[in-house]
Amino acid sequence: MSLQRQTMIKEKIKDCMRAKFRSYKKPETANMPFHYRLLGKDRMALFSFIQSLNTTFGISIYEPVAIALARERFKVAETQVKPFSKISSEAHQQI
Repeated sequence: MSLQRQTMIKEKIKDCMRAKFRSYKKPETANMPFHYRLLGKDRMALFSFIQSLNTTFGISIYEPVAIALARERFKVAETQVKPFSKISSEAHQQI
């Protein structure tokens, strides 16, 4: 992987993390009394933040990075593409 591509990926991750830390307000899991009693508010707040971070990674990091990596190797690289309903036996064997 080229140094330029590595730098782009690192910057994408840094920017995403900074934006998440700036914009995160409060736990999104507000109505979970059993979990609050079992784990405590601090752990539930941490869980909520990590869950939010995972969602952000999926949308803002994984897809753009996958596209950036794929474009180095393949002619076509797209996200959110519907797969074919059937695959060939050769493709099945390869997988």
